[in-house]
Amino acid sequence: MISVQPNALVKNLVAQFVEIGVAQYDAIYVIDNAMYNRLYKKMERIRAELKKMPGDQRRALLPLLSHPNVQVRLKAAHSLLALYPDLARSALESIRESGIEPQNGEAAMALSGLDEGSYIPR
Repeated sequence: MISVQPNALVKNLVAQFVEIGVAQYDAIYVIDNAMYNRLYKKMERIRAELKKMPGDQRRALLPLLSHPNVQVRLKAAHSLLALYPDLARSALESIRESGIEPQNGEAAMALSGLDEGSYIPR
């Protein structure tokens, strides 16, 4: 049996996160809600796996705040709000201002929820 080093596992999970984010982007634009929902659940599992690792390895998603795909940036920002609120908020503000729909709307809603206290990142 091959033992996977923790760093290799984290890198693999981050790569999967990116793949899922790009696939979500595609699903949004062809209006495939069923596909998006399946991808969302996969991404949530990856996020949970990273979070439960020693040191909360969601921090490995930090470079994705500047990923070229807006959906990947958006999901990375949501994932990092609890750990790096200023950096994640800045990414959400940038997405909101980009005018790229529907991600700019989701970013605007998240920022509004943060400001109102109704969205509490975990």
